[in-house]
Parts: sequence; structure tokens; C-alpha cells
Amino acid sequence: MPRPVGTMGETKFKILAIIYYNELRGIVTYGYEIWRILKERFHTYFDDGNLRNVYRHLRDLERFGLIRRGEHQIVKGVPKRQTYYLTEKGKEMKNKFIRYLNILESA
Repeated sequence: MPRPVGTMGETKFKILAIIYYNELRGIVTYGYEIWRILKERFHTYFDDGNLRNVYRHLRDLERFGLIRRGEHQIVKGVPKRQTYYLTEKGKEMKNKFIRYLNILESA
């Protein structure tokens, strides 16, 4: 049974881990990149139509104060990208997403 909308489930913790992992490496994180990593590293959201679910999770995480939006990243020939960063409150959740961070670091 799916979790109620607006709760913290495994996918949200995976997203926090992805953003944290990228920040440690100086990589800018945006929605499509999160979806790609969820698909490739965590084997979730295989269907391209699931990309919208990632943005729903990002809106929830922003509403919870765990992430913030950054400036739009503009790359020639690519649609404008919304970037995401962890807030201090989000970084304090590290103990909740450490297992997913370990998966990302094992690559």
C-alpha cells in the first residue's frame, strides 16, 4: 500500500542521499538527474512517465524544509534546469539516508 502523500518514505530518503552525494562532489543536482540515478542505482522509476513523481517528492521535501531550490541552470541546447540543494535541516537527516549514501559511494 502506498504511503500517504506528504510523508517521508524510502524514495525521499534516496533523493536526499543523491543531493547530498552530489553536493559533496561539487555536482549540481536537478530533477532529471535525480530520476536517472534512482533508475540506474536504486532500480526504481524505470518508466519515463515516472519523472513527474520525482518532482512531487522534490516539492514535498522543499515544503518540509529539507531542500531548497537554487538558480536555474542554463546549458546551451538543453531546457532550463531547476537545481536543488540540501538545507541544514536536510543535512541533519543524514542518519536517515546514510544507507542510500553508502550505495552511491560504493560505485
